[in-house]
Amino acid sequence: MPKIVDHERRRAELSEALWRVALRDGFDAVTVRSVAQEAGWSAGALRHYFPDKAEMVLFAVDLIVGTVQDRVRELYDSGDRIPAPEALQMHLEQLLPLDPARRVESEVWFALVTLARSDARVARRRHEIDDVIRGSVESVVLVLAEIGRLTEGRDQALETRRLHALLDGLVIQLTADPPRLTADEARAIVAGHLADLAGEPGVRLTS
Repeated sequence: MPKIVDHERRRAELSEALWRVALRDGFDAVTVRSVAQEAGWSAGALRHYFPDKAEMVLFAVDLIVGTVQDRVRELYDSGDRIPAPEALQMHLEQLLPLDPARRVESEVWFALVTLARSDARVARRRHEIDDVIRGSVESVVLVLAEIGRLTEGRDQALETRRLHALLDGLVIQLTADPPRLTADEARAIVAGHLADLAGEPGVRLTS
């Protein structure tokens, strides 16, 4: 009788192995061979699921999207009843590499951007993910308007683009080697921007 393979379980094992390699050695170290070794598989068996690096990047990106969405959802579903302004700040922080796990998430995004230049499949997915991020940022701006923390006359579409661009810039500076910002400085910049949108004095960075 042929052996029944639980493909979902195998993909779960692979995702765990992939993240162990990425967290330990950085995403550049994620290859078919390194993940196969971490999972205790042969490289040939792994290629059944991921024939090349592009497929691994696409898989990792999909894992990240789900993880970030879960983190944001938990913020708003929390029984702690986080005040809206604080929840929105924390929402935006989920998109920034403020700890090792989120730094790997940013490294995966950079890998996606690089591969998108030469792979049409990856390019399509890159645009889709960018739209997901833009939608997440837009939801913050919409809530700011609803709770009276977006000053009158502000164009919501423009403020969404500005905030998205700010976050992209923070990601680049936080992942520089060495980083150009600390996690606390990045949080302060986001807080200052949200204060500016509300027409309040901004948050000053300490030297």
